[in-house]
Amino acid sequence: MTHLPTHPHLRHPRTGDPLRALGRTRSGRLIWPQLGAAPDPPAPAPGPGQPPADPGTGAPPANPGTGSGGGGQPPADPAPTGGDPQDKPLGPGGEKALREEREARKALERQIGELAPLKQLADLLGTKPTGDGKTDLEQLTERLNKHDEDLAKERAARWRAEVAHEKGLTPAQAARLNGGTRDELAADADALLQLFPAAPAGPRNPAPDPTQGTRGNQPADLEALIAAAQKSGNVREVIRLQKQKLTPVQQ
Repeated sequence: MTHLPTHPHLRHPRTGDPLRALGRTRSGRLIWPQLGAAPDPPAPAPGPGQPPADPGTGAPPANPGTGSGGGGQPPADPAPTGGDPQDKPLGPGGEKALREEREARKALERQIGELAPLKQLADLLGTKPTGDGKTDLEQLTERLNKHDEDLAKERAARWRAEVAHEKGLTPAQAARLNGGTRDELAADADALLQLFPAAPAGPRNPAPDPTQGTRGNQPADLEALIAAAQKSGNVREVIRLQKQKLTPVQQ
């Protein structure tokens, strides 16, 4: 009598004993019972002159002999129990767990594919160090900080010049201005004016008198006086000088 092997993992749900193979196919592959299937009916009693059935499989022996009761015919292979057992060795519970594991793996692969653009963006932002040991992001941050510092210096210089012009400060007083905002610079300018009043303006040069100077057919400085009057916007003076230029000078 041939003893069939037991399964290394599957066990009987009631007794806990390892499941034993039901038999073998013609190719020699083991046939395992399916979990949840109906129990096999008891083997029929052997007829007269027949050997007893195999207690492990319930089937008659492979070579029952040629006696009067055996008929000399080999037993037929057991009917398959639903599908290839090698494809479903874990039963319904194991198949469900396998499907869930495959679905989880596919979901993880989709998430990795969605994160691929973010990885490329991170590489562009400076995840790789350059030759000086600093990433592109660190170098960009340093350039932005330097730009902010230069902008703050330029703004402070412009405020200082505007306040000095409005308050009438001298260059020496303007150089002493302190303050982080325009209002602070204006307040400091007022304090400087109280401590060091601006020097009074020097004597102004007298305006040229067109009636004085060398007289002749054309005064030597008449053109210069006309140009000065035009520059100052004195229309009346320009007209008067133009008339003087056109009128012959009496000797």
